Amino acid sequence: MPTEALGWFAAGWCLLANSIHVASTILARGGGARPTGPGIPISRLSVVAPMRGEGDASPEYLDALAGLQREGAEVLICVADASDGAAEVVRRHWLDAGQGHPPLLIGALETFNPKMNNAAKGFDMARGDVVALCDAGVLLDGETVAGAMGALSGRVGLVLALKWAEAGEGAAAALEAAWIDGHQARFLLAADRLGIPVASGGVTFIDRATLNRVGGWRGFFGYIADDYAIARSVRRTGLGTRLSASMPRVRLGRRSWAAVWDRQVRWARTRLRLPVWPLVIWEPAVGLASAVAVGLAALCILIPDAGSTEVAAYLGMQIALWMAAEFAFLTGHDARAGWRAILAGLARELLTWPLLATALLGRDLVWRGSDLGGDWRRGAARDGEPT
Repeated sequence: MPTEALGWFAAGWCLLANSIHVASTILARGGGARPTGPGIPISRLSVVAPMRGEGDASPEYLDALAGLQREGAEVLICVADASDGAAEVVRRHWLDAGQGHPPLLIGALETFNPKMNNAAKGFDMARGDVVALCDAGVLLDGETVAGAMGALSGRVGLVLALKWAEAGEGAAAALEAAWIDGHQARFLLAADRLGIPVASGGVTFIDRATLNRVGGWRGFFGYIADDYAIARSVRRTGLGTRLSASMPRVRLGRRSWAAVWDRQVRWARTRLRLPVWPLVIWEPAVGLASAVAVGLAALCILIPDAGSTEVAAYLGMQIALWMAAEFAFLTGHDARAGWRAILAGLARELLTWPLLATALLGRDLVWRGSDLGGDWRRGAARDGEPT
């Protein structure tokens, strides 16, 4: 390829990366399904809340679940073993708050997915017309629930409410929020608005008829990621899946650098085992680091006498454009997007390629001591009965 043509190719790639970033921001600001009818009463909702360890049973999370119960929802807290620390915390919290006997279910299946092993009994016990599977720590409230359930319809059988990270303490938590909010939520909401089926952690709302059609909790076991599996199961019935415009909050608190990095690597490796794996490679290819690299290459090739002033001007404009778009997305969702959030977003962009390399160079998928990847590779996914 002639040098000048290479320069124009690099310029085109830079333009493509910037266009995708700005377009995703515009789409995501107005993304997510909103209520389409009069709404479903919260009394017709069953919330399945699997927990493992005392850390999952935080006071804020238990207060949020108790609030839903007071509003009329059926809350089913699932713990795999009676000796699990979460069980004692739940009992004590419910009694201390004067709420009587806690809605606690004990037992587990034996498959590759510890979370769904724990949650399955909740689906068997749930009586609501809508069943929600809630990730630990996600703070659901009546308004968020109403927004998500209201988006269910005769054509949409599943609505996923993405979690929105906030209240992080320290730089590591800010970085994790930049991944959850500024990157994952932005891309997922943009894709949903374009009609592309997507899935991610948070709270999954599925109506009873659809749940029965996919085989109950068995619909969550088709892939290594349960949220992706249930979305595909629902799609196979001919019904649609959507993200909700209402996003519940998750308070990060203090995070360690190692925990944040390990979690991102695990999520990347999980996506590499799903049919969406090309996107794991595509995302860093159109990220800020790639845009800067190809933009500088284009500048140096097409303007051979460009000096440090021109290079500095390009870098300033490129970074300012990128982060201004992210700032617009965050503020559009009522997030506090100060300098810490901007710096965390820049750090995230610099880590996209190292993250991909780390994900590709290993196969371990360890979640709370369980080797999800190894069990999945050995074909351990199977139906079972609670132990």
